[in-house]
Amino acid sequence: MSADFGLHLDWTGHALPAGPLTRAALAQPFAVGPWRAQLSAVGVRPVVCPASDVVALLHGQVYGTPVAALPALYRQHGAALGRHIEGAYTLVLLDLRQGTVSVITDPSGSHKLYAAHDGDHVALATRADWAGFQPRPLDPAGVAAYLATGNMFGGLTLHAGVRALPRASVTTVERTRLHVQEYWSVSPGPLTGSVTEDLTRELAHLLRAATARRVAEAGPRVILSLSGGYDSRGLLSLLASGGPALQSFSYALGDQTRRSDTSVAARLAAQYGAQHTVIGAYGGDLPSTVRHNAQWGQGVTHFCDEADAWTQLGALRPTDVFTGEQAFELCSHPLKTVPEQLKNHYLTGFAPLAWLQGRIPADRYATLEGAWQAELDVITARTLNWEHPAQRDLMLMLDQHLPHVLLPWRERFAGHAARVHTPFLDTEVLNFLSRIPLPAMADKALFRAALLHLDPQLLRVPIAASQGYEPDWNAELIAQRAAVQAMADQPSRIDELLEPGLIAGLLDDLTLPSRRATLKGHVRSHLGRLRRTPLGTRLLGVPGLRIGTVDHATFLMRLLTLRAADAVVTAHPAHARRADPGVLNVLTAPAYTAPAGD
Repeated sequence: MSADFGLHLDWTGHALPAGPLTRAALAQPFAVGPWRAQLSAVGVRPVVCPASDVVALLHGQVYGTPVAALPALYRQHGAALGRHIEGAYTLVLLDLRQGTVSVITDPSGSHKLYAAHDGDHVALATRADWAGFQPRPLDPAGVAAYLATGNMFGGLTLHAGVRALPRASVTTVERTRLHVQEYWSVSPGPLTGSVTEDLTRELAHLLRAATARRVAEAGPRVILSLSGGYDSRGLLSLLASGGPALQSFSYALGDQTRRSDTSVAARLAAQYGAQHTVIGAYGGDLPSTVRHNAQWGQGVTHFCDEADAWTQLGALRPTDVFTGEQAFELCSHPLKTVPEQLKNHYLTGFAPLAWLQGRIPADRYATLEGAWQAELDVITARTLNWEHPAQRDLMLMLDQHLPHVLLPWRERFAGHAARVHTPFLDTEVLNFLSRIPLPAMADKALFRAALLHLDPQLLRVPIAASQGYEPDWNAELIAQRAAVQAMADQPSRIDELLEPGLIAGLLDDLTLPSRRATLKGHVRSHLGRLRRTPLGTRLLGVPGLRIGTVDHATFLMRLLTLRAADAVVTAHPAHARRADPGVLNVLTAPAYTAPAGD
């Protein structure tokens, strides 16, 4: 389980004398060159290396490298350290000898560090809802992005001036700025080509090695988040081929069809001999689901329908959770325009919330729309650095979808109970992206070929056709209106942008669909899935990419979550604690000899 920490840095204008690196010293304000630092930590294990005059704060995990060796490796490689370690992490390095503070993030951006720089004062924290950020005003761009898209793209947060540091970067804290330098990048592969036997074998080897690297450092109770798709079943096959006894779990709601995620996952687990557990996705308490989304999601992860399932994960006592996130899926047909490419990754403007016009004051609507559009323009400009649609699709996956949609959710919802491992995002696997012909990534063609090369029996159980764990939030909001209204009656700073009366008005508008409308919706959903299959494309042509409006129920669940996230520190004061000897658990690095060479 990842530990959390926050770091206050105050500029003094002159080099302060550095005291001895002891547990007591870290529990009080201490000097890092011209910065006076104070660490707030809950369960963190700083690595203290007196011989190197380095303190390392690790959020996440590294593979194949002793954590105690990180200060010495930093002394050897300096800012290039990120190229010499493998893992899912953010690493803060306090160099007392040089008087510098730097942060290294992994290539996929799996573990976040949020930063705010106000000249003589800098705040760094692993939680977006850290108490040190709370006094800052709300960021209209963050509020708008979350309400319109369900995500915090570009590293946005609820707090003005607080951003997640970018992936694959070294950030150095300077008095006037946070200096960010990318240390790793990947260029999209050739524009022409196809799946070949050599590429298939090579990717299969990389996937097997990446999984083995993580299994070697896992604890005794490994659990796999298992669905009925390709990714997690491929990981199930790799994990079942060796290593510790394997457990898997999936979540469900109500009766399950044979082709639902839950039913398929159970059959897959039986095929590979894993002990499988089905957890209820939603227990019926809507306010509890909102609170869990706020507490774990911190207003920076998309709304988790199955939050109740993650509350029960701890009962299985996992030491490690494996998940199948990957970066090998491009759209199965070319997306010709930039708006289409953005929409493919849920990046839309404020248009899905156009119905808010007239429901909130015009100036507030303009504020929300303009703030988010300015952020989207920055993302669009970066996307335009690539000429070909498939190149843009891949880079949006790496720069936005993985670090700001999928991985924050994994980091926080799975990470509250155990260490999280994503083998398919191993750096060597990501490096391979530059060698893959982009057409071979359409619809995960090469990735699927590699998984089938590893295990020809992978598709013995058919791919799932439905999820089977989505609550009907429209019906829940209607049934639990009194509880929802009680939540809305609690004061929130978000009232400055969206008055609480809006919630009551939207609740009034909610109605249960008729049986005929429900049946029509099911038919349309099934036809839509068929439309996007290879058969449907051959028969009916390439389907259009549509992003509809955000319905009122979805909007309300997002808004309630943001309101709760803005108040979560008050409800959980542990996040505001300053470090003290009873909170810090300091690991002193033993003598370590760095390997020769670079």
